[in-house]
Amino acid sequence: MMKRMIRSQIKKIFLFFLLPLFLHALDLRDEQGHLKPPAKKFLELCDIPSHLEEDQILAFLQIHWMQAHKERWEMDENLEEKRDIALPILRELGCIDSIHAEKNFYDYVLVLGSIGKTMKRRLDFLFEEWQRGVRFDQIILLSGQRDLDPKLETYPAGLQTETDLLIHLFENHPLHEIASHIVIDSPKEKGITGILRRPNTANTIRDFLSTAPKPGSCLAISTQPFVGYQEAVIKYLLPPTFSVEAIGPGTENVYPTADLDLDSSKVPYPMAIYLDNFAKWLLYEEMRGK
Repeated sequence: MMKRMIRSQIKKIFLFFLLPLFLHALDLRDEQGHLKPPAKKFLELCDIPSHLEEDQILAFLQIHWMQAHKERWEMDENLEEKRDIALPILRELGCIDSIHAEKNFYDYVLVLGSIGKTMKRRLDFLFEEWQRGVRFDQIILLSGQRDLDPKLETYPAGLQTETDLLIHLFENHPLHEIASHIVIDSPKEKGITGILRRPNTANTIRDFLSTAPKPGSCLAISTQPFVGYQEAVIKYLLPPTFSVEAIGPGTENVYPTADLDLDSSKVPYPMAIYLDNFAKWLLYEEMRGK
């Protein structure tokens, strides 16, 4: 009996010290602000000049990897020959497999808007987490006035915006009966050229903050390979009185049918998407002072 109690105490102590290693598994940098080994391996694989210091890498990536103001399906090809050998490292970075909730309760669930099929996948994944025992007080539907595109998604007649479609999907989903919800419908904004552009995650989070929510724990629902990046965005924008954890279903490295409603054959995600995602992820960690 005594030996069993000692073993139990040792196990608790071990888990206490081990837990912090997993709390920030999606960060690209460690607690000292240095790039973690998987991030370094990814940069080396992609032939980032070895003479660059860590504080110079981000500027390089912004020029060569980041494709600003382009949708994922509009991105130019970039280092496509590296894609297959990069997948094991991308898995280490947390960009491939499903990410599940670490806790059993959250004050808020933030469902991030996207293309129709992706929003449905996110709602389904959240419901699966609820079936797994995860509980929450309120669901926040983060969306905006992006015009629906029949070339990319299917939707009932009469719907016009991403918010319309997310509301439709939610009202016809089991989650509708589980918790209260509010809708964040962010407007379009003028870009540098003066053209109205769709709202992004940052816009919707700022509009959520304008509702004066009480501080609390947030579970953000994304999809791979964007879980880590969108967690970094939300952590940067929310005050420290909010804790943030992002989760989402794995990608299986399939595009575009993982995201779009099109009847097309399954093809791998282009490497350009992973590169752009990594660069933006690192940028938000840098701005947060990670």
